[in-house]
Amino acid sequence: MFSEAKSKHMPQPTADLPTENKEHRIFINDQGEGTFICPACNKGVIRDLSQFSHVQAAVRLKCKCSCGNDYRVLLERRRHFRKSVNLVGMFFFQDSNGNPMKGLIKIRNISQSGIQFSVSSMPEFEVGDKLTIEFTLDDEDRSQVREAGIVQRIQSNIVGLDFETTDHYGRLGRYLFQ
Repeated sequence: MFSEAKSKHMPQPTADLPTENKEHRIFINDQGEGTFICPACNKGVIRDLSQFSHVQAAVRLKCKCSCGNDYRVLLERRRHFRKSVNLVGMFFFQDSNGNPMKGLIKIRNISQSGIQFSVSSMPEFEVGDKLTIEFTLDDEDRSQVREAGIVQRIQSNIVGLDFETTDHYGRLGRYLFQ
């Protein structure tokens, strides 16, 4: 499926892409593999991409399908697809003295494994604290979601929260995969 260039049947890293070429995202799975699907003929192939799993910079590859189509991809090293959103919600948690606390959040993005949100000022909770968040999706039903998770990152007023479970079979799961 890929042209033979510097290495046999491997996509090749490219320089920055012109804006008119659409990049397709390839997710690297736990085995270090990625599935490449040609946008012209939908032919797919799985390739070992483990050599790129620890690269800090964005990795862009130029691919050539056996049908003759050239296309470009961006490797995603995240575990799950991240959906950009602009939603409002609330967080709830108990401080070290057991006092209940709550506050408004603005949800920036969401994935199967977690959420990134901002708060209006430096949060009083810390990395490792358990929070419950509630928010309304912007779907047709204006679905209400309530999820618990552990704070993984705090950078200024931006918070990364990993959900306690990645099994989302209800409204949130449908929303993420629509």
